[in-house]
Parts: sequence; structure tokens; C-alpha cells
Amino acid sequence: MSAKRLIQLTLITAVLITCLSFPRSASAWGGCGSSYVVQPGDWLSKIASRCGVSLSALYAANPWAAYYYYIYPGQVLNIPGGSSGGGGYYCGPTYSDYYGNYYVVCRGDTLSGIARYYGESLSYIAWHNGIADPNRIYAGQFIWP
Repeated sequence: MSAKRLIQLTLITAVLITCLSFPRSASAWGGCGSSYVVQPGDWLSKIASRCGVSLSALYAANPWAAYYYYIYPGQVLNIPGGSSGGGGYYCGPTYSDYYGNYYVVCRGDTLSGIARYYGESLSYIAWHNGIADPNRIYAGQFIWP
């Protein structure tokens, strides 16, 4: 084995050991602040996973949830350990401000799904928002319909 190959393998091994040796802790950010607005298709374990908290911690922060079988879009859940300022954002349809209505992109959203929600064409939404690549939108991005 050449000296160059031996150095490469040593460096790769060192990087792998370094990456695996740091403990990974779950963070409550994951798109969640101190509260989370339930979106269509959400369920409690999905929300807990997305927000980086355990399901039991989510139940503890929302004791009413243990007594109901369903959660509904628009309900607000308390997220234990979530940051109240700047870390999270509300995502989903139609918020209003001085400039009109807008949509805040959630993790997993597609531009075609947002266009379908508003009854507009994908090309119009992309053009109206100056999006060159409709396959590249980001959680937290504002979309004007």
C-alpha cells in the first residue's frame, strides 16, 4: 500500500471517528418554536418527531390532548423547550399583512401543492414570486399567491 493511500485512509478514519464521537441531542427547533399550529395531515407523534421532543413531553405540555381522539388544523400546541423568539415560525396558508395575503412554506411543502391550494398555476406562482426553480423552495419562505 502506498504512503498516499495510507494517509487518505487515516484521514477518513479520523473524520469518521470524530463525527461519530460527538453526542447528538435533539433540538426543539426543527421548525417549531414554543408553539406549533397543527397543519392538515399532522398527528401528535409526527409533530413530536418534527419538533424534536418526545410524545410524552408533548402530552405533558398539552394535557387536554390526552382526552381527545383528534387534533384539527389550526389548533395551537405548546412545544416543551421550544424557543419563543426567532427560532420557530408559523407555517401554512394565508397570513395577511400590509402587502396582502401570503403563505409561509412548511417543511415538505411543494410549490405545486401551494399553487393547487390557491387554485393558481405552478408557472404563475413561480413567476409572481420570482422563483427560478420551482423544485427549490425553503421552509420559512414567503409565497404570495
